[in-house]
Amino acid sequence: MRFRFSLIALSLLGALYPLAAQPKFDVASIKPCNPSPEGGRGGGAAGAASDPGRLRLECQTVENLIRLAYIRFANGRGDRRAGAGGPVLQRLLNQPIEGGPAWVRLDHYTIDAKPEQPQTAAMMRGPMLQALLADRFKLKIRRDIKDVPVYALVLAKGGSKLEATKKESCTPIESIDPIALPGPGQPPPCGTFRPDKNGGVETFGQTLSGLCRQFSAALDRDVVDRTGIPGLFDMHLALSYDDLFPFARADAEPGASDGTPSPMPSDPLGAALSALQKLGLKLEPAKAPGEFIAIDRLERPSQN
Repeated sequence: MRFRFSLIALSLLGALYPLAAQPKFDVASIKPCNPSPEGGRGGGAAGAASDPGRLRLECQTVENLIRLAYIRFANGRGDRRAGAGGPVLQRLLNQPIEGGPAWVRLDHYTIDAKPEQPQTAAMMRGPMLQALLADRFKLKIRRDIKDVPVYALVLAKGGSKLEATKKESCTPIESIDPIALPGPGQPPPCGTFRPDKNGGVETFGQTLSGLCRQFSAALDRDVVDRTGIPGLFDMHLALSYDDLFPFARADAEPGASDGTPSPMPSDPLGAALSALQKLGLKLEPAKAPGEFIAIDRLERPSQN
């Protein structure tokens, strides 16, 4: 099954193009690696580690390296805060990289690199890794545009039932001290989601675009705002937190003690449709332009 993504998803990443005058690695070692079937140290387990003076990516395929450099950390920030476009969608992170030789998905390499000056992990895994791939693997990519299936968020019959954000119902993200987040009884950060006392989910100071981003993460395709309604809203969604955050549940409950996977929501789309109906909104199947990363040129890495 092919993964497809709309441009709204790629907009979460910021520009995919390399940054001007970006820093580069001073020294970089690239060595072939045979991954251990058990994920142990025998052949090298896939992983990553970094500090301001070093980046180490263990036993990664070139396809995974491209995803890191051009998708997850493309802008050199890797923003995952609610007020900065939200998390990069898991579906987007796992998109196949089109083109290239078969070994791009089969061969594994360990990269150990040091920058001239200390850098953030996101900068080293994004723009600096882009430059390293271009230099040592002679990588050149292109972005292909295709129409892909999405869900369009539109007004339902009877019109909107949205409630405008009340004064002081939430705290603007930019005014929050990350070391001292709002405590019990204080307004939550604007644009975030949290369980409410009735078993649903509530969000304050939320845009419809922000709502679409979260449903994009929960559903099988991206959700695009086509309501034409601007502004901020306080919303109470009549669905469970697990319906809206299925991956969070999977991370918190990886499985039973006997190895049985935790159950996922049985009908996340049905839950979303029901919750949106109460807000005077609905989802309709639609098409939107999608952007895909493809390989134009790639060579095996040059010697260290």
